Amino acid sequence: MDWKKYSLLGLGLGIIALLLWWAGIEDVIEVLNGARLDYLLLAIAAYMGGILMWALRWRILLGSLNIHAPFRIIFGALFAGIFVNNVTPGARGGGEPVRMYYLSKHSDGEYGPVLATVMADRVLDLIPTAIMILMSTVYVYTLGSWSLTLILLVLDIFLAILVITSLSILLNEKRIKRVSYWIFNLLSKVMPNRMKKYENKFIHLIEVNVPKFQSGFKLLIRDKRSFFLALSCSSISWFLVLLRSYFVFYSLNYQIRLLDVMVVQMVGIVIGLVSIIPGGAGLTEMINSAVYVLLGINKEIAVTATLLERLISYWAPTTIGAGIMTHFGIKVSQDRRRPEAEDDKDINDEPQ
Repeated sequence: MDWKKYSLLGLGLGIIALLLWWAGIEDVIEVLNGARLDYLLLAIAAYMGGILMWALRWRILLGSLNIHAPFRIIFGALFAGIFVNNVTPGARGGGEPVRMYYLSKHSDGEYGPVLATVMADRVLDLIPTAIMILMSTVYVYTLGSWSLTLILLVLDIFLAILVITSLSILLNEKRIKRVSYWIFNLLSKVMPNRMKKYENKFIHLIEVNVPKFQSGFKLLIRDKRSFFLALSCSSISWFLVLLRSYFVFYSLNYQIRLLDVMVVQMVGIVIGLVSIIPGGAGLTEMINSAVYVLLGINKEIAVTATLLERLISYWAPTTIGAGIMTHFGIKVSQDRRRPEAEDDKDINDEPQ
């Protein structure tokens, strides 16, 4: 399992190396030598602002279910989830259970309601994404770029299917259980010994907490005040994502249109969802650079800006998340060394 993961990551790094060769390493270095630190710092600030709005959005959802957690715990859970998503191929869903587990263990929330806030958080992320993909499609159509218009139309359909499928599962208890058991069986094939050890606890977790998740998720959807407050935070967070790339280009002394940035971000996000390479490493850099070039930007600028933006939004957060996960792992191992009575607690028992 590990060699596959590392080989895929190596493939991603190989793609980045080829991307640099394609753009011209000397040309990229020349672009970097003229970079402005002030705009680069603004890009970093935009990233941190986006994370802050994400944390605030999640806190609003948690508060709607009377779950209380300090901001440092919410931030810790977010970065732990970011790390797992960034090292997981495909739809990047592995970070959501980690967020749930981390926050449940460090707050007064039970697994079911906390997971409801996590999934509502994902749904709220999809709403502005869907709007921006539609805007991007109209924009590239007005530019006369038929190839990009076709790509975005395909992504529109893909995202619509994803939203409909997700909601149909989340709003149906039987479907949630069916998907949960399917995921468990899939993991059992990859890690049979480890998953066998937790099989009984997992079954209890699903049977007890899925009904709690259902009631919590439906309550969140009905709470219009919290829903629209959280949606506002989500919209601001996405605007800061666009500003991040916008400032990166300005740091390279290149003036770019915000709509161009939006097109590239939307394509990159959906490609990352289906990437077999963890976090889309290399693949996202390649696709984003290619789309920028299609929009008329010089390849050395496009590649340099993309690599800098990914350094801020992918590589640095992954490193921070790894540190948090390491610390969290130490805590878990310490919990296992507690007295026998504590060790025998059911996985569903929550700290009060």
